[in-house]
This record gives sequence, structure tokens and C-alpha cells, in this order.
Amino acid sequence: MQCMTTEPVVIDAEFHALIPPLAPNELADLEANLLQDGCLAPLIVWGEQQLLLDGHNRKSICDRYGIDYAVREISLPDRDAAKRWIIKHQLGRRNLTPFQRAELAIELKPIRAKEAEKRVLAGRGDDGSGGRGNRRNPPATWPEGFDPARERETRSQLAKEVGIGARTLSRAEFLAQHADEETKEKLRRGETTIHAEYSRLKQPHVAHNSGDNEWYTPAEYIDAARTVMGGIDLDPASSPAANEIVAAERFFTIEGDGLARDWTGRVFLNPPYSQPQIGRFAEKLVGHAQRDEIPQAVVLVNNATETRWFQSLLGAASAVCFPAGRVRFWHPDKVSAPLQGQAVLYVGAHRESFAREFARFGRVCHVG
Repeated sequence: MQCMTTEPVVIDAEFHALIPPLAPNELADLEANLLQDGCLAPLIVWGEQQLLLDGHNRKSICDRYGIDYAVREISLPDRDAAKRWIIKHQLGRRNLTPFQRAELAIELKPIRAKEAEKRVLAGRGDDGSGGRGNRRNPPATWPEGFDPARERETRSQLAKEVGIGARTLSRAEFLAQHADEETKEKLRRGETTIHAEYSRLKQPHVAHNSGDNEWYTPAEYIDAARTVMGGIDLDPASSPAANEIVAAERFFTIEGDGLARDWTGRVFLNPPYSQPQIGRFAEKLVGHAQRDEIPQAVVLVNNATETRWFQSLLGAASAVCFPAGRVRFWHPDKVSAPLQGQAVLYVGAHRESFAREFARFGRVCHVG
């Protein structure tokens, strides 16, 4: 169902972030066309709040010059459906680079995972047998949520949906995790290729200061977090090696995709520090906390107080510790050399206990 609306149009930050920006020349051409012909196509909005799904650039230009525009409302069942709608329509743009298409696939991945989980719970597995069919139960050594066959199948389907190869998507996912922002901007503009940057970053003996996510939390911080919370139920950004120290009841790996899973219980989070992953993990934790789905959480991140994601975490926290020195992360095969200081944020009602336990690491401040 579609209808016209006169309600104010609202820009949703999450929806807006799904839209690859126009190149400067494309933006200039759009502005010239709007000034000459007006806004011929309506903006597309969704929901009672009139959240904008399509037409962000047109709205910005029209607002700047006082150009009138029409608005059309569409009916969608939920936010995931709205995000899928946005991604589908962005994929129709012929000017997207392969990396931009891959980034849309990465955004689409958790949506598809939720859809698949709903089908399984409803007894309608993809094989029609009511769940996972004849697949063998995963070995006990696999972390929860990891199934290599399903992972390959999902990547292949996603790659086909966004119009790139499965191997290209796999390499783009690696770059999204490990490349610095300058490299990713070049990839988005088409100034370099996924293959070239993947090959460069996979060369041995090269340091990548902002992209190496495989560093694990020292045991003394884990012990303090466990004491404050009374245990650790979930580590949503982990690995089998890291969980030997964390000893969480459940943990998700890169393959298991913690961003696509529900978080419950007492959470310890040492997220990937590269963008956009750290922002996504921070946003997900804050959302679960605001909905009272996690009673307590301890989060270890860089003390990037100027960033939006840090401010969001700080808004959900009841206390924060700023360690006096840089945290010496560990890895079985590498030597840690942290480039900046860290912060440990606590979400929950036991902030006095947090202050007592974490005071040995550095200054502790109450928040709120």
C-alpha cells in the first residue's frame, strides 16, 4: 500500500548510513537537475515517524534551495524489512563500486540471518525438512553459531544478490575488518581494487596499525569483570583461543557473526577496533542495554572519547575506568604494541563494585 503524506520527513541515522554517497560530479548533476526541473520523483518514507528510505540527497538539496517535493509512504512490516528495501534499491545504482556492493552485502548479512532463523523456528528450513534437515550436528569444538557449510552458502547467496563474486565478497569482508579508513575510501571511489588491497594486506611482515582485530584481553581484566558481574554469560566478539581466558558460557566468532545474533545475560565485550565494526558492536550493545535484554556488561575499547560510538557507550554506562597505562593485549603468535590508551565501561547497577575492582587499573568515574 502506498499513500501520500504531509507529515515531516525524519532522517534515521541507521538508514542513512546504508546509502553509499554520490560522487562529487553526480551530486553536482543532481543539484543542477533539481534547480532546473524541480523534484520530479517523490521521497519515499516508512512508518508512523515518516522515516526517509529514499531521496536523502534530493531532500538535502531541496531544503537548501526551498524546492518543493512530494512524499510517498510505503508499508513495510519492520525495520529489517525497511533496511532490506533500502539496500535493494541502492543495488540498482549502476555506479556502485564492487566494494560498495560488498559493504551492502555485509549490511544485508544479519538481516538474512534473522530471516533464516525465523524460518527454522517456524519449522520451515531452507531444505524443506523443518529445520537443518540432514546436516550433521557440529562438532563440540566449533563455537556456537558456526557452521562452515552454511557460512559458504550464505556468502555465495549474498554475493549473487549484490552482483559480485563470492571470492570478491570474502576478500571485501576481510578488508572491511582490517583495512584503514583511507584505503576503504579509495575502494569506495574505485581508485583501487579489492584484489590489490587484499593482496597488499595479506603480505607478511607488514604492520597495519588500525586494522588488526585479533588481540585478546589480559586475564586480570577478565577476572575483574567476572567478579563485578558474578560471571560472564556471553562474549559476542571472541575466538576459541580468547575464550580459554574469558571462559564465557557462550561466545561468537567472526564466522558466527555476533552482530547477527541476540545477546542476553552478562556480557563481556572486547570488540573489533576497526571501523565500521566497532561502531556496530557498540550500537548493538547499547540497544540491548536500553531494552533491558542484558543486565550487565563490561566493555573494553580504545578511549576514543571524540567518536560517536564511544559517546553512545558512555550514555548507556554507569561507570568508566581509564587505565593508567596502555592495556597489554595478548595473542599466542604476536607481541602487543598498543598505540593508544583504553577505557573500560560498565553497564549495570553494580557500579560501586566495578569501582572497587577496577580502581587498581586506573581512575574510575561514575557516569550519570
